[in-house]
Amino acid sequence: MTNVKCTSCGVENLLSNEICNACGLELSYSETPRTYYPEFPRSSPLLINSIKPFDGVFEAVSSTITIFSKNVWLISKLVLVIVTPFEVFKAVSIGETPDNWQLVIGTLVLQLFCSILIAPALIYALMKVMQTGVTPGINESYRWGLSKLIKLLLCTIAAKILVMLGFVCLIIPGIVLYLAFELVYPLAVLEGGSITEILRRSYNLTEGHRWNILGATFVMGMLLGVAGAPVTMLAAFISINGVHFWPIQALAAIVSDIINQGATILSLVIYLGILRTSESRQSLIE
Repeated sequence: MTNVKCTSCGVENLLSNEICNACGLELSYSETPRTYYPEFPRSSPLLINSIKPFDGVFEAVSSTITIFSKNVWLISKLVLVIVTPFEVFKAVSIGETPDNWQLVIGTLVLQLFCSILIAPALIYALMKVMQTGVTPGINESYRWGLSKLIKLLLCTIAAKILVMLGFVCLIIPGIVLYLAFELVYPLAVLEGGSITEILRRSYNLTEGHRWNILGATFVMGMLLGVAGAPVTMLAAFISINGVHFWPIQALAAIVSDIINQGATILSLVIYLGILRTSESRQSLIE
């Protein structure tokens, strides 16, 4: 039977289909196919073998832990380059003027920007490792990531605004939108399209998987909290006893920043796992 490949997600559909079974995009036979990652085709065996279909919480969490543990030094280097000066400045400045609310808000905004700056470089580096087995350099990762920064920033802002509106109106819509936009980071970095297209695609891809996404996010959040607890408790203990030793405060924040990259990795794993799930279901149909 003749099939047609979706130009957005790459899943093959029956020729009679008007929309893609996996992502809901209207099928077109004249468009130039888009790739997720031009330098490294998505069909790479290394990637296929490293990511499991997203059929449950355990698969996503176990894959995230595996990827994190195998690439912890690479992740640490990517984070250290960006956050070390910021965390040192924050530890010194806020410690000296803790009641300066403008400084506190400014550092929170800067921290959010740092996390968005790290995300595309991290996704690039992990994708290259998974698909080629080659570890990219820090400069290479950030050069590639900077080309995606503006789109990722705008998509993140749009998603957060919608989620906040959902929480303001009613709690449940906010939770639904939070889960629906779980894939914004990998989609904005690895796929083309406008802001609205990325948000819509994240909403469509997560449909039917949101309970598992909620469970995976909760479990991963608990694990990340436990992993970062020792150094956080040490910093809190020192602060409670009236001692402001900024190196410990900065070290605790940097370790926390490294550990928190598990959330970005989880988002990438869920994204790739959902694509694997869609491909598996499509192959069963055929």
